Order: sequence, then structure tokens, then C-alpha cells
Amino acid sequence: MLPISFKTSFDIQFITRLYHQLREHDDSIALLLRTKSGRKTSDAEKAALGEIRNAKGKMFFGMNGKEGIVHLKKAGSLDAPLLACLKEEGVGQQDVTYDLGAIGVCAYAVLVAVVGFLYSSQNYMPVLFLILLACIACTLLGVALMAHAYKEGNEAWAIPGLACLGIGALPTAPASLLVLPMMTALGRAKLQRLLRQGDDAVISEASLPQ
Repeated sequence: MLPISFKTSFDIQFITRLYHQLREHDDSIALLLRTKSGRKTSDAEKAALGEIRNAKGKMFFGMNGKEGIVHLKKAGSLDAPLLACLKEEGVGQQDVTYDLGAIGVCAYAVLVAVVGFLYSSQNYMPVLFLILLACIACTLLGVALMAHAYKEGNEAWAIPGLACLGIGALPTAPASLLVLPMMTALGRAKLQRLLRQGDDAVISEASLPQ
């Protein structure tokens, strides 16, 4: 399932209000609060992380100090009510830019290529440089496929996209972490598109397999 998210700081009132609104549709869901260290807590003042879980115990909405995370497939029949609640909270008014993501992707390609060239040249390992170039190509292809997969009806492209990312990013870690801002931006843009569409369109796309 493709992750979608929105930028926010942890807000205990927000997640509690969302939880109670969703319970009107399904009283089997549960709200789980955690401290900064990850320990469960019932004290709202100590909470720094929050999760809303379905009857099977799977998280379909989470909030931490940097973002809110939405898993529509795990939300099941609550997908449309969840989106409606987020829309009422003004989440759909956020602007999403790809500037940082584009800079990160370019920096990744340049960094791996330059360092790889210098290292392979000094150690007389031309094959290594070719392998690193192949990794860069796989990572860039993976990003492109994921961008395509985030568009409506293209979720199936996520599998080859993730495969390409794995093949290219793992051997070039930790430099490949520079690609993460782009992936985050794609997920946020997806959520904004869902929230800004008409109610019928929102329900239709939210119901698609992720």
C-alpha cells in the first residue's frame, strides 16, 4: 500500500477528535497513545505519538511530531469518513512542493557518481563505477515509477517501483536517504488530491486498492 501523509505536529486534541468522529461509524476502533520513548500511555499530557487502529489492531491513522500518516486500505469502510474528517480539519488546504525532493534526488545522483568515480579510479576498479551507475539508474527509475503509481488507478506500478528502489537504493545507502524527501512529497500530494476532489470522486479513489 502506498503511504500518504500530511505535514503537522502532534496534536492530542486533533487525533482525539478524529477518533471520536470515526467511532460514530465503527465503535471497534481503538486509540493508542505513546510517549516519545514509544511506551504506551493513557496520560494525554505525556503523549507524543498517537495511533488509531482498526478491529484487527492495524494502524490506519497515525500522528507524530512531524506528520500525520494515513493508510486508507487498512481503514476499510472508514476510508471515506476518514477523508471527510481530515477535509473538515483543513488538511486539504496544505501546499505541497517538490523542490526539496528534486534537490535531494539530484544530490543523490551526483554524490554517488562523483564518490564512486573517485574511489574506483584510485583503486583501479572500473567495474565498481559501472555498478554504481546502474544503481543510480535503478533508483531514478524507481522514483519515476513511484510518481506514476501515486496517480489515480496506477497503484499496480508501485511493485516494480519499489523493486527498482530496493535494487538501486540499498547498495548506495546511506546516500540514498536523500531520495526520501521526494517520496514524502509524492505521498502528501496524493492525499491533497484526494481531499480536494469532489465527495463522489474521493470515495471512488479511496476505495481503490493501494
